[in-house]
Amino acid sequence: MQALVLDALGAPLKLKEVAKPSIGPTDVLVEVSACGVGLTVVNLLATPGRVRQYPRIPGHEIAGRVVAKGSEVSHVQVGSRVTSHFYLTCGQCRHCRSGRETLCLSSPGQVGQAIDGGYAQFVALPARNVVAIPDGVSDLDAAVGCDAIATPYHACVQEAKLKPGDSVMVVGAAGGVGIHMIQMARLCGARVLAADKGAHRMAFIAQVGADVLIDADRGLLSEQVMAATSGMGVDAVIDIVGSRQTLEQSMASLAVRGRLIVVGSSPAGVYGKDPSFLVDPQKILHRGLEIHASRYVTLAEIARTLELIQSGHLKAIVTQTVGLAQVPELHEAIRGGDTLGRVAMVA
Repeated sequence: MQALVLDALGAPLKLKEVAKPSIGPTDVLVEVSACGVGLTVVNLLATPGRVRQYPRIPGHEIAGRVVAKGSEVSHVQVGSRVTSHFYLTCGQCRHCRSGRETLCLSSPGQVGQAIDGGYAQFVALPARNVVAIPDGVSDLDAAVGCDAIATPYHACVQEAKLKPGDSVMVVGAAGGVGIHMIQMARLCGARVLAADKGAHRMAFIAQVGADVLIDADRGLLSEQVMAATSGMGVDAVIDIVGSRQTLEQSMASLAVRGRLIVVGSSPAGVYGKDPSFLVDPQKILHRGLEIHASRYVTLAEIARTLELIQSGHLKAIVTQTVGLAQVPELHEAIRGGDTLGRVAMVA
C-alpha cells in the first residue's frame, strides 16, 4: 500500500510503498477514505520526543470502512463505516472507566504517534477506538467531526459550560478547530467574539456568523473585548493558539467568574518561544476566575458530535481536499498560516 512515512524528527514526509498493516485479535483494519490534516500533526512532526519510534505514519482524524477484524472483536462488523478516537487507552484505569479516557493513566500515546495513522491506504486501529459513522454523514465529514468538531463540542459543553446569554471569545477562530468552535458556541446560545489576525481571516470568520470580530492586528485582544462588552469582559475564552501572548490576553479578557479554556498550545520546540505565562493568584481569587484544560474528547462525545452533524445542527467546514501525495504541501500551508477552516486528505 502507499503511505506517507516520517523517517526521523524534522524529516520530510515521503510517499512510499509499504506493507499493509497486520491486525491483532482486538484490532480492526480500516481502508482509509478521508483523513483530516491540521496543526496537531504539523506540531507533532517537529516536536522532539513526541514520536518515540521511527519510521512512523502520521494522521489521526481518520474515516473509512472496516475490511477485516480481529478474532475477539464483536461490536464492529466488516463493511461498517467508522471514524477514530485517536488517544490510545487501557480501558481499565479509573479515568477510562469513568468515561474520561483522554486522561488514561496507562496511555501509550496516540494514533499517528505511538502507532501508525491514517496518511495511508489502510490503517490498523484498536477496535475500542472506532466509532460508527451514522447514515447521512459522509466519511469526510466524519473525519473532520472526530476531532475538529468534537473538540469544540467538549470545550463548549463540558469545560466552558456555555449557555444562552453567555459571551465567549474564540482565539484562533479561523483555523480548523476555531471555525467549528464558533458554530458550537452559537449552538449553545452564546454571543461569540471571534479573534484571529488579518483581513482575509476576518472575512472568512464573518461568513460563519461570529457576533463580533476581534482582529489582533488592530490592537490588544483584551482592549477590543472590553470595548465590545461595555468593560465587563467575556464569560469564557477558548484559546486554541496557546501562546504566552494569547493566554495572557485571554486572562485579561475575562469577566468576573470567567473561565479560560486552554484547547491548544504553541510548543517552544516548534515555535522557538516559551508559551508559559504568569498568573496572578490574587486576581483569580478576587474575580473568581477558572482555568480549564480541554484535552480532546471522549468516545461518547464523538458519537454525539456525529449525531449533530447528521441532524444538520453542525456542519463540517472543509476548504480544501487533496490526495495522499499532496498532504506535505498542506502541512507547509498550515505552518505558514495560509489555510482557513479544515483541510483534509481524501482517497
